[in-house]
Amino acid sequence: MATAPPQPKSNNSITKLLTELEQLFCDNFVTYYKSHGYHFNVDGPMFAQDHALLEEIYDFLWAQHDMLGEQIRQMDKPVPCSLKEILSISDIVECDDPRKPSKEMFTWLNKDFDQLIECAQCLYDDADMNSYGGLATLVGDYIRDLSKLNWKVKATIGKSFK
Repeated sequence: MATAPPQPKSNNSITKLLTELEQLFCDNFVTYYKSHGYHFNVDGPMFAQDHALLEEIYDFLWAQHDMLGEQIRQMDKPVPCSLKEILSISDIVECDDPRKPSKEMFTWLNKDFDQLIECAQCLYDDADMNSYGGLATLVGDYIRDLSKLNWKVKATIGKSFK
Protein backbone atom coordinates (compact mmCIF):
# COMPACT_ATOMS: atom_id res chain seq x y z
CA MET A 1 0.00 0.00 0.00
CA ALA A 2 1.50 3.35 -1.05
CA THR A 3 1.71 6.17 1.42
CA ALA A 4 0.70 9.70 0.62
CA PRO A 5 3.52 12.19 0.05
CA PRO A 6 4.24 14.49 2.99
CA GLN A 7 2.12 17.61 3.04
CA PRO A 8 3.91 20.96 2.98
CA LYS A 9 4.11 22.69 6.33
CA SER A 10 2.01 25.79 6.89
CA ASN A 11 3.62 29.17 7.45
CA ASN A 12 2.69 28.93 11.14
CA SER A 13 4.46 25.56 11.41
CA ILE A 14 7.57 26.91 9.69
CA THR A 15 7.58 29.98 11.94
CA LYS A 16 7.29 27.74 15.00
CA LEU A 17 10.17 25.53 13.81
CA LEU A 18 12.35 28.57 13.16
CA THR A 19 11.58 30.03 16.58
CA GLU A 20 12.41 26.73 18.30
CA LEU A 21 15.59 26.31 16.23
CA GLU A 22 16.70 29.86 17.00
CA GLN A 23 16.02 29.25 20.71
CA LEU A 24 18.14 26.09 20.65
CA PHE A 25 20.89 27.91 18.74
CA CYS A 26 21.04 30.68 21.34
CA ASP A 27 20.72 28.37 24.36
CA ASN A 28 23.44 26.13 22.93
CA PHE A 29 25.78 29.10 22.42
CA VAL A 30 25.35 30.47 25.94
CA THR A 31 26.01 26.98 27.35
CA TYR A 32 29.04 26.65 25.08
CA TYR A 33 30.44 29.96 26.27
CA LYS A 34 29.76 29.14 29.90
CA SER A 35 31.42 25.71 29.66
CA HIS A 36 34.46 27.20 27.93
CA GLY A 37 34.76 29.81 30.69
CA TYR A 38 34.49 27.06 33.30
CA HIS A 39 37.23 25.16 31.46
CA PHE A 40 39.61 28.10 31.86
CA ASN A 41 38.76 28.62 35.52
CA VAL A 42 38.35 25.12 36.97
CA ASP A 43 40.76 24.10 39.71
CA GLY A 44 40.93 21.69 42.61
CA PRO A 45 41.92 18.10 43.29
CA MET A 46 40.12 16.76 40.20
CA PHE A 47 41.51 19.48 37.92
CA ALA A 48 42.82 17.22 35.13
CA GLN A 49 39.59 15.22 34.84
CA ASP A 50 37.31 18.24 35.19
CA HIS A 51 39.37 20.28 32.72
CA ALA A 52 39.23 17.45 30.15
CA LEU A 53 35.47 16.91 30.57
CA LEU A 54 34.80 20.62 30.17
CA GLU A 55 36.86 20.60 26.97
CA GLU A 56 34.81 17.65 25.67
CA ILE A 57 31.64 19.59 26.49
CA TYR A 58 32.60 22.87 24.85
CA ASP A 59 33.99 21.08 21.77
CA PHE A 60 30.67 19.27 21.35
CA LEU A 61 28.58 22.41 21.87
CA TRP A 62 30.72 24.39 19.42
CA ALA A 63 30.26 21.76 16.69
CA GLN A 64 26.52 21.74 17.36
CA HIS A 65 26.41 25.53 17.23
CA ASP A 66 27.71 25.43 13.68
CA MET A 67 25.20 22.75 12.66
CA LEU A 68 22.28 24.64 14.21
CA GLY A 69 23.30 27.90 12.54
CA GLU A 70 23.52 26.20 9.17
CA GLN A 71 20.03 24.78 9.68
CA ILE A 72 18.67 28.27 10.34
CA ARG A 73 20.30 29.52 7.13
CA GLN A 74 18.89 26.57 5.16
CA MET A 75 15.46 27.82 6.22
CA ASP A 76 16.31 31.26 4.74
CA LYS A 77 16.54 33.10 8.05
CA PRO A 78 19.51 35.11 9.30
CA VAL A 79 21.34 33.69 12.28
CA PRO A 80 21.55 35.83 15.44
CA CYS A 81 25.05 37.26 15.38
CA SER A 82 25.38 39.66 18.29
CA LEU A 83 25.93 38.55 21.87
CA LYS A 84 23.21 40.97 22.95
CA GLU A 85 20.69 39.31 20.62
CA ILE A 86 21.77 35.79 21.62
CA LEU A 87 21.44 36.62 25.33
CA SER A 88 18.03 38.23 24.75
CA ILE A 89 16.72 35.03 23.14
CA SER A 90 18.41 32.45 25.37
CA ASP A 91 16.77 31.01 28.48
CA ILE A 92 20.15 29.79 29.82
CA VAL A 93 21.56 31.80 32.72
CA GLU A 94 25.01 33.07 31.82
CA CYS A 95 27.95 32.57 34.16
CA ASP A 96 27.87 35.10 36.99
CA ASP A 97 31.22 34.24 38.60
CA PRO A 98 34.06 32.12 37.23
CA ARG A 99 35.34 31.31 40.73
CA LYS A 100 32.93 28.49 41.46
CA PRO A 101 33.92 25.13 42.89
CA SER A 102 33.97 22.54 40.10
CA LYS A 103 30.97 20.69 41.56
CA GLU A 104 28.93 23.90 41.29
CA MET A 105 30.11 24.39 37.69
CA PHE A 106 28.97 20.91 36.76
CA THR A 107 25.70 21.34 38.67
CA TRP A 108 24.94 24.43 36.56
CA LEU A 109 25.86 22.56 33.37
CA ASN A 110 23.57 19.69 34.35
CA LYS A 111 20.71 22.19 34.70
CA ASP A 112 21.63 23.81 31.39
CA PHE A 113 21.80 20.44 29.64
CA ASP A 114 18.35 19.55 30.96
CA GLN A 115 17.04 22.81 29.46
CA LEU A 116 18.83 22.18 26.16
CA ILE A 117 17.42 18.67 25.93
CA GLU A 118 13.90 19.93 26.68
CA CYS A 119 14.22 22.67 24.03
CA ALA A 120 15.64 20.22 21.49
CA GLN A 121 12.88 17.70 22.25
CA CYS A 122 10.21 20.31 21.45
CA LEU A 123 11.94 21.05 18.15
CA TYR A 124 12.29 17.35 17.39
CA ASP A 125 8.61 16.72 18.11
CA ASP A 126 7.59 19.50 15.72
CA ALA A 127 10.07 18.69 12.94
CA ASP A 128 9.19 16.54 9.97
CA MET A 129 11.64 13.77 9.09
CA ASN A 130 11.35 14.74 5.42
CA SER A 131 11.86 18.49 5.65
CA TYR A 132 14.71 20.95 5.97
CA GLY A 133 17.68 18.70 5.36
CA GLY A 134 16.69 16.09 7.91
CA LEU A 135 16.20 18.54 10.78
CA ALA A 136 14.55 15.90 12.95
CA THR A 137 17.47 13.50 12.43
CA LEU A 138 20.04 16.18 13.29
CA VAL A 139 18.13 17.23 16.40
CA GLY A 140 17.62 13.60 17.42
CA ASP A 141 21.38 13.05 17.19
CA TYR A 142 21.93 16.23 19.21
CA ILE A 143 19.63 14.96 21.97
CA ARG A 144 21.31 11.56 22.02
CA ASP A 145 24.85 12.97 22.22
CA LEU A 146 23.98 15.71 24.71
CA SER A 147 22.23 13.16 26.91
CA LYS A 148 25.46 11.14 27.03
CA LEU A 149 27.43 14.23 28.06
CA ASN A 150 24.78 15.00 30.67
CA TRP A 151 25.21 11.48 32.06
CA LYS A 152 28.97 12.19 32.41
CA VAL A 153 28.21 15.47 34.18
CA LYS A 154 25.73 13.78 36.54
CA ALA A 155 28.28 11.07 37.35
CA THR A 156 30.92 13.73 37.99
CA ILE A 157 28.74 15.53 40.55
CA GLY A 158 27.50 12.26 42.05
CA LYS A 159 23.89 12.95 41.15
CA SER A 160 21.92 9.81 41.81
CA PHE A 161 19.41 8.31 39.44
CA LYS A 162 15.75 9.09 39.97
